[in-house]
Amino acid sequence: MVDLFRGRKWDLVHLRNLWFAISLLIILPGLAFWAARGLNYGIDFTGGGLITYKLAQSISLGQETATLARAREAIEKTGVEVRVQVAGTVTGRDQLLVRTRVLKEAGKSSDQILTEQQSKIEGALGSVFAGIKPVATDMVTPVVSRDLLRNAIWSVIAGMGFILLWVWARYHGWQWGSTALVALTHDVLVLIGVFAMTYREINSPFVAAALTVVGFSVHDTIIIYDRIRENLRLRKGSTFAETVNASLLQTMARSLNTVLTVEFVLIAMYFLGGASLRDFTFAMIVGVTVGAYSSIFNASQLMVVLKNREERRVAQRRALAGRPAAAPGARTVRPAGERGARQLPQAAPKRLSVSEPAAEAVGGRAAADASPEEAEAAGERTSRDARKKLKVARKRKKRF
Repeated sequence: MVDLFRGRKWDLVHLRNLWFAISLLIILPGLAFWAARGLNYGIDFTGGGLITYKLAQSISLGQETATLARAREAIEKTGVEVRVQVAGTVTGRDQLLVRTRVLKEAGKSSDQILTEQQSKIEGALGSVFAGIKPVATDMVTPVVSRDLLRNAIWSVIAGMGFILLWVWARYHGWQWGSTALVALTHDVLVLIGVFAMTYREINSPFVAAALTVVGFSVHDTIIIYDRIRENLRLRKGSTFAETVNASLLQTMARSLNTVLTVEFVLIAMYFLGGASLRDFTFAMIVGVTVGAYSSIFNASQLMVVLKNREERRVAQRRALAGRPAAAPGARTVRPAGERGARQLPQAAPKRLSVSEPAAEAVGGRAAADASPEEAEAAGERTSRDARKKLKVARKRKKRF
């Protein structure tokens, strides 16, 4: 496949403020809707009733979507808010699971409200499906629903925390892990904001989609980070920003191909997979798209911002210490793949002058006793030997 991005002269890093602004334009409206209207929590997180009905005949795979549509249409006429799905046993898919939202009413307990809902639902379904009968009735209390919501939030936080620790250990630098975590937080906030704006239901499948999106996003981010780390060794004379820009162009085709192949399947599931999968696939489509965007235009761009700030701080410390500033574009931190302590850019070896001791260079004599030509030759030999030693040391440290 032709790579349309490798070798291009596009400066993606220079436009990083634009990419950050686009992310804010997506996140801020979603947070505003979240604060003003709240989220549409499903029965899993608000509590409700679960009623199981047995049909007279099994439902084939081709008839599942039509059966669910008929059941929802009949129940909606009663004014009861429900979610319906098909279930089955070893004998076949011959059950309907109806989840109802039980809202508090003055003078009525939750069991009384559920009993009234059940009688309305049975009457509605009995007019559509002959021979239908209830099998079981359960109540999901608000206490259980609060536990489910709390566990869902902690599962997302724990997943992101483990990813942060892994990236930090893999690349031996806090910048790599922190920027990956910011990108993951961006993905989750965009996903929640989109659901807040569209007022779609937040339920257990949404949590599963959020965790899947987090894993997919960090996978793409690590691919880009590996290429950046590899190019840090190959592009010795380039600045960190130039290295990141080249790495993004080299991995852009792979990122887009991965996203498109996943989204083609998700779009087919959204339109052909039935109503029960629609919210899950919608969350996946939004999350996969945003995850690819954050990996390319947020995580790596934030790395450039942090590295530039670190280089400026190092230059200021060197200036205060009276040492010469690093050459433009010099990297102040060693590539993450190399082990050992961080290494600041070294100034060129200082030549020996006539007024300084040069015992090692001029056979143990002081520079004052040596002629200017001898002192200059000794300085050249010292500089050449220092460069050779530095070159040998770098070759030894290139291995992981």
